[in-house]
Amino acid sequence: APRPRCVWLLDLVWVPTCVWAPTCVGSYQSCLLRSPNRMSTVWTRWTVGPRALLGAPHLAPDREVEVPAAARAAWEAMGGGELEESLLSSQVVLVDAAWLIGLSSSGGKLPPRQALPPEAVLSPSEAVAACRSGWPDCLPVVCVSHAWLSAEHPDPRGSTLASLAGALQPLVERRGRHGVLLDYCSIHQRCRDAAGAAQPACFAPDHAAGVVGLYASEEALRRAAERAEPVWLSHPHTQVALLAPPPPPSASRQQQLRQQQGQQQQGQQVQ
Repeated sequence: APRPRCVWLLDLVWVPTCVWAPTCVGSYQSCLLRSPNRMSTVWTRWTVGPRALLGAPHLAPDREVEVPAAARAAWEAMGGGELEESLLSSQVVLVDAAWLIGLSSSGGKLPPRQALPPEAVLSPSEAVAACRSGWPDCLPVVCVSHAWLSAEHPDPRGSTLASLAGALQPLVERRGRHGVLLDYCSIHQRCRDAAGAAQPACFAPDHAAGVVGLYASEEALRRAAERAEPVWLSHPHTQVALLAPPPPPSASRQQQLRQQQGQQQQGQQVQ
């Protein structure tokens, strides 16, 4: 029989799984249509081993912490080993939930993975050490599913980060440290300029001429991460936050934007 999993519903987004919703939308019980373990068996054949990518830029921090035996046992019992290869090979990194909360409270914007400061990322051993057994029987991992609001940046106004931080705050207070899998921050992005420096936003395909975008080693990690990401999202013991996109601007706001664009065009014509 399929095992239950944890899914957060934000703005009443429904999915056909066993759902745990800590943000006042209630709890729903249904079943997984199929076991995701079959999928993980296939995906892990394509993972990139750590030996093949030694020296790749911006890998996960190598901070090693002592993992209590109880934490390791809980991690293995809930299938954390299926995900650990992705962390050890730096295909993905987990962002510290507390760091995201602090970033939102300070009015910051999500940075791409290559621009993350080291203190924002959990090392593999830190992620395992944060594991604990007991209800709701979930790994200390939150996988975020969200819409990109622009080609260059998924959350240019910070609305997605604010919604996520509001959901993470009570989770961290009750359950302790958590890692967040958020594609823009967890997977390498095409954000390097012509000099190879990481920029705060990606380069859209029509503006990518003459820029590095990704190093070759980062491209290999990105491709492996894109193949492994469904395993994280479908894992029976990861927690999934489904973020609904913000409402579109009101009619009055759209009219103001059109007026501003018209004024800018007129100014360019006068010049």
